[in-house]
Amino acid sequence: MNAFAAPVASAAWIIARAAAHVPDAVSASVIFGARVRALTQPGRAAATVPVFAANDPREDFTTAIDALDAALDLTRPGAARLLVIVSDGRFKDDHPALGQKRLDRLTTSGCAVLWLAPDQHATVMRGAHRLTLTDPAQTAETIGTAATRALRST
Repeated sequence: MNAFAAPVASAAWIIARAAAHVPDAVSASVIFGARVRALTQPGRAAATVPVFAANDPREDFTTAIDALDAALDLTRPGAARLLVIVSDGRFKDDHPALGQKRLDRLTTSGCAVLWLAPDQHATVMRGAHRLTLTDPAQTAETIGTAATRALRST
């Protein structure tokens, strides 16, 4: 996943900057590993692209979803909502089952879920729109295109 760190950071920054120019639009992004860390925060468009490495030994997937849902109210009806996940989906412990419950709750409420997988062997949870990324350099463009499509359908 480390090959996707810089492109994901760029995409998060681009989305946050774009949201800052749209009335009532809110964006936030986190990375999840051994702990969840904010990349961008709601209502704040950082001046520079955040930098991070994806080299943690585990992934706290469910806490990441909970943090974004709390910050953005992803289950709120009447608004276009999109959760973008960039992951191989290889989670440990109870994260697969608990994560699926969270995605089910989000998709049932009308939140679109876009899952960018680094290869065809990635595990993608039910209800997510899967896109396989074979070239990390295409991450930002792929997120932009897919986000537009997902938001139009919500």
